[in-house]
Amino acid sequence: MNHKIEKMPPLEIIDDKGKLIKINGYAFMDENGSCIIIVYGEGRRDAMSKYLNSDTDPLGIKYRIINLLP
Repeated sequence: MNHKIEKMPPLEIIDDKGKLIKINGYAFMDENGSCIIIVYGEGRRDAMSKYLNSDTDPLGIKYRIINLLP
């Protein structure tokens, strides 16, 4: 599936010890500029990109865009 990755502002959370943690977010955009999914963390970014580039669809979130105009 054709996609591009756009970096989002970091997600800021406070852990159990009161420490501020920032996690980078990534939006996966299709060729029409619509968001497919948003993930947080570099590991999830890499895994989602690998999933979208593969030929299988075990998560069932891939779709195809069919142009009906001549």
